[in-house]
Amino acid sequence: MKLMILNEKLTIVIVLYDSSDLIFNCLEELHNFNIIIVDNGKNALILKKLKKYRNIEKIISKNKNLGFGNAVNFAFRHVKTDFFLILNPDIIISEDSIKELFKISLENKDCAISAPLLLSDKDGYGTLPEKWIKSKIKTVKKEKNFFHKNPKPSGNICVDVAKGCALLINSKHFKCVGMFSKEYFLFWEEVDLCRKFLRKKLSVIVCPNALAEHKEGSSVKNNIRKFIIRTFYSEKSPLYYFKVKRYSFSHYRKMLKYLFRTATYFLVFNFKNSLKNLIKFFAIFSYIVFK
Repeated sequence: MKLMILNEKLTIVIVLYDSSDLIFNCLEELHNFNIIIVDNGKNALILKKLKKYRNIEKIISKNKNLGFGNAVNFAFRHVKTDFFLILNPDIIISEDSIKELFKISLENKDCAISAPLLLSDKDGYGTLPEKWIKSKIKTVKKEKNFFHKNPKPSGNICVDVAKGCALLINSKHFKCVGMFSKEYFLFWEEVDLCRKFLRKKLSVIVCPNALAEHKEGSSVKNNIRKFIIRTFYSEKSPLYYFKVKRYSFSHYRKMLKYLFRTATYFLVFNFKNSLKNLIKFFAIFSYIVFK
């Protein structure tokens, strides 16, 4: 496929927050693509270095952390192409793999998402969560993942969910389903998006011929702020996804459990786990009060 045609049809979107230097490893493979960077904050030094990249079309910001999905929605206003590729800053993907993804999306009109096979993260695909939940959120049981059974599939695979670190999305379909849901700040937003596509009878396809390396969790500098944000939204986002009632008794039972654990860990000087449980308590409290 001619690169000029691909550039006219595809834009790359990368969201940065307190980014590490891994973004530059990602960009090394993307010289021939137009890129939109969303600055979610804490990136001052990185942004100065990014100015030397001529293929970065725009660096946009709302001067606050929008979260992942809302940042992509913000970038989508500036996307003028038929397709766009979301990449985490800690993803390494080759030009040939991007071409493979684009080919799949172009050839399959009902394809909303095409995704690469992640070399070190094969549990990033599978069925929608509601299909492997027995009854309540706390009793979760996953089905065996296809890629664990078949580590080297020979053809493209339709899945329910593909991990949000590398997704090539059809712009028309993305707009049709209302983009990423605004209520998610971090985590589960790509699962919700895939569910919306499936409800519209659209496909999510993983291409084993398109490979990507994901250095998960390395795109953001390790600090207390990262720990708090990730812990808070890993607890809160599933509540949005499953539309749990605000005043469900299970909330109060969980909050009491987290308070008990907070105090217990504190008494044995395990301050990290004490803080972790306190954050989870406030995540549920926030969902009840500020939903």
